[in-house]
Amino acid sequence: MKLDKIARRARILAMATLALMIVIPLAAVVVLATGGVDADTLRATYGITLMPDDPGAGPTLVWLGVEVLRLALLLWVLWCLRGWLVACARGQVFSGHTARHVQRIGAGLMALAIAHVVGNTVIIAALTWNNPVGQRSLAIGFGSTEVLLLLAAGLMTLFGWIQSEAARLSAENEGFV
Repeated sequence: MKLDKIARRARILAMATLALMIVIPLAAVVVLATGGVDADTLRATYGITLMPDDPGAGPTLVWLGVEVLRLALLLWVLWCLRGWLVACARGQVFSGHTARHVQRIGAGLMALAIAHVVGNTVIIAALTWNNPVGQRSLAIGFGSTEVLLLLAAGLMTLFGWIQSEAARLSAENEGFV
């Protein structure tokens, strides 16, 4: 009974995750294509007070590259999450395969947290590079988003280890029967 409930909910969440994996990149493309990102938006998003109205091609490409990398990391985490949910929907809750998915989710969240801190620093440095000397910025920020990502990464990694141990015990129990 409980495995049926788990499987049903896991299928729903897997579909929702797949929908997110489609909607998020499409939304990013639409925002870029419709001119939703301009100098004022970048100033507000990254807390930059002094920045040229046209940062130039180089800084814009650096910004785009960092954001694409972070988006790719997010999509990879979502892909691992979807794989774990699909395995749970198939009833493979206590297998080594599903434990590896959870551990990958934890590693991906850790990489995403690091990419968030380093990425913002690189973006701010790039966007203010064309400012006059003395008005360029180098900001390293660590806030609640990064703390939550690190906490989630630690919890998912720990859960992956626990699930791996449960899979080992389950296989051992099946060997006795």
